Amino acid sequence: MEKNLKEILSQFDSTKNNYERLLEYIEATIKSLMENEKIQIHEIKGRIKDRESLSKKIETKDYKYSSLSEITDICGIRIITYFSDDVDKIASLLEEEFDLDQDNSIDKRKTQDPTKFGYVSLHYILKLGGSRAGLTENINYKELKFEVQIRTILQHAWAEIEHDFGYKSDQDVPEKIRRRFSRLAGLIELADDEFMEIKRYEKEYTNRVEEGFKENSKSIKIDSISISALLESESYINFIEENYDQHNIEIRYPGGKFKDDRISKIVNYCEQLGIKTIDELESKFKSEFPNYFSRWIEEKNNYFYTWNTTPLLEVLYNLNNSTR
Repeated sequence: MEKNLKEILSQFDSTKNNYERLLEYIEATIKSLMENEKIQIHEIKGRIKDRESLSKKIETKDYKYSSLSEITDICGIRIITYFSDDVDKIASLLEEEFDLDQDNSIDKRKTQDPTKFGYVSLHYILKLGGSRAGLTENINYKELKFEVQIRTILQHAWAEIEHDFGYKSDQDVPEKIRRRFSRLAGLIELADDEFMEIKRYEKEYTNRVEEGFKENSKSIKIDSISISALLESESYINFIEENYDQHNIEIRYPGGKFKDDRISKIVNYCEQLGIKTIDELESKFKSEFPNYFSRWIEEKNNYFYTWNTTPLLEVLYNLNNSTR
């Protein structure tokens, strides 16, 4: 047993650099996948087991390991998502991009015991596969396995707090505390589900607002989503560009047409001015815009740096000041 421990630690010492290079590659690859798929992630964090942790793991498992290759979590990455459906999206991506060790992977979300909520992350054991394994730069670690844990930010918070209590097993937890854990687990699971419902409703609402603009039906209440739709609408953009064209002014958009932090200011001004719907706002903007446009022309040469938000925000700003 002691001999196995020494041999495994020796193997670890000689391959640690390869694990570190593997970790760098996997972290960069996963981040790139998330960006390409537009999946918002709270955190991607990797680590390599240190020698002491590895030794303790081998001892805890009664020296059952005979080789370093049998230990699949030396290189580990944790992905923390905002929404529970993203866990499955990421899992599918990982299955497509890497070789999955099904026997050593576990989906702890399928537990029936609500007090196990702190352990419900999805644990995948993977290694490089396909074209990635064939790359020359990956040759030294193409056979090394790594673990990826995927969980939501609420699941992660639960696990961290539960871990801080220091209980090693269910039997360690007093019965009354176990019941409280169970109640909390249910609340956190409900919160995860509710955030998913909010996300779904927001998407449906955005689609309804966009359809309303297409049908020229704009009796839509003012909020950040309806303002964003207005700023992207043909009627708004065409009105601005026609006014600029009449004076031979070129519009230049620095880094895109939007500056999102201004949308909140627009919503706030609308509330202060008593403007309730997009129809009211667009009508007020088009009637008031010429009053301020001539002043802007005097300050500019032949071009005008702007975002879509700028003209509307300027009009509302001046209207708000004039009513005080």
